[in-house]
Amino acid sequence: MSGFGRDAQRTRAGGYSRWVTTIVDLIRGRRLDAELAALLWLLGEGRVPVHVASPATTPVAEVVRGLASDPALVTDGPGATIEDVLRQPVPLRPATGAIVILDADGRVSSAHLLRPPLRDGAGHIRPQGPAVLAARVEADDRLEHFAWGVLPELAEALGRKAGDLEGDIGERATFLDGLAATPTTDAAAVADAIRHWPHLRQRAN
Repeated sequence: MSGFGRDAQRTRAGGYSRWVTTIVDLIRGRRLDAELAALLWLLGEGRVPVHVASPATTPVAEVVRGLASDPALVTDGPGATIEDVLRQPVPLRPATGAIVILDADGRVSSAHLLRPPLRDGAGHIRPQGPAVLAARVEADDRLEHFAWGVLPELAEALGRKAGDLEGDIGERATFLDGLAATPTTDAAAVADAIRHWPHLRQRAN
């Protein structure tokens, strides 16, 4: 069992181990990166459903719930691929929103956007396949990002302009990278910094 899996077991036994308490800990542990963390933060804050799928029990969904305006919109369940998730009926997984796929070590292997169906010119309903938001490049052990390809759809879901959303993702990613680079392991301090992000952003601008 991976170290991440052992920490998940300790979570059930009586509280998260310190390094998997916040989104910053996940960045430090290279389970995801700051850019995807910033996007998940924005989606959760904007009440867009986020579903975390994993072949093993992990605390990642609980960490993302800590960023969400409505924690009930962050769900989790089994699955090692997007195809596994799509085979599950709603409401075991959301009809639309972000799907985050974890590998057996608790790292994000890919992230996807489930999109609503479209109506074509003839009035027919046409389903849309999921869009890739990020995918892990194993050779470099990094995430490659593709959210730029669906920024208008993400912005519409959040009630934002695409240009503003792109800038916000970048600013939040820089902020989270900065937090990850600090020596603090105090979960309350990290949560407080994230909670005060709007004020810190205004002060910086």
